[in-house]
Amino acid sequence: MEIINENGKSKTIPNDFVLALTGYKPNFEFLKMLGIHISDDEKRLPEYNPETMETNISNLYLAGVICGGMETHKWFIENSRIHAKMIIANILGNKHT
Repeated sequence: MEIINENGKSKTIPNDFVLALTGYKPNFEFLKMLGIHISDDEKRLPEYNPETMETNISNLYLAGVICGGMETHKWFIENSRIHAKMIIANILGNKHT
């Protein structure tokens, strides 16, 4: 059983096991298949505009850990939450605030 806190209330969720999914390697072949440019160095950084998160492909955006290529330690939930706001602002034609 897993006990979680949701909106100040404890909730029990039955489960048989929990998977701790640690470690991550971006699927660069998939990004290339989409046409996203990837740097040739060991960092393998995907090309995107850091102000809008739009890739070199119009209307195709990246968010989260994938933006760091092989530097998977740079982006986390805590510091990449802003990506969604940036993407939506760009889609709506607004300047990111």
